[in-house]
Amino acid sequence: MPNRRQIIKKLKETLDPERFEHSLRVEKIALALGKRYRVNQNKISLAALLHDCARRYGRKELLKKARQMGLLIDAVKRSEPKLFHGEIGARLARKKFGVKAPDILNAIRHHTTGAPGMSKLEKIIYLADHIEEERNFRGVHKLRSLAFKDLDQAVFEAASSMLRFLLSKKLPIHPETLRTRNYYL
Repeated sequence: MPNRRQIIKKLKETLDPERFEHSLRVEKIALALGKRYRVNQNKISLAALLHDCARRYGRKELLKKARQMGLLIDAVKRSEPKLFHGEIGARLARKKFGVKAPDILNAIRHHTTGAPGMSKLEKIIYLADHIEEERNFRGVHKLRSLAFKDLDQAVFEAASSMLRFLLSKKLPIHPETLRTRNYYL
């Protein structure tokens, strides 16, 4: 597995400072959740640190990379290319950072929209991204508490919260977010 120190160095060089600090905060809460649910701390650290490694690219670059990689470009992702950063990030984690473990790559891939039937590691990274200490939205404190009590219920609440946010902003909703919410319902 890749060395944490080397990953931190590369991320610091490629991500903007705010995104880099966000990744460290996601790692912090993810490690706490991993301890609670007895998930391998090394895997959690790698997945958390690398979950946003593709956010170094802007919208146009993400769309271009998606085309180059042959990713499915649906109408929602075309209108919001940031939704590609999980899939592209998983590929970057493998190619640029040497991550080979499928469970870590899946956690990176699914951290934005979630997915039905996620592993504990995937759920932890999905939730950690939603509840890291700088997140400040209505219900975040309740969601943080729930994440330490019931992962599945917390995933349901996080997906539901995301849907409410997207609806309130009149933004497109990716079908995978709906599938995630319905699966954990």
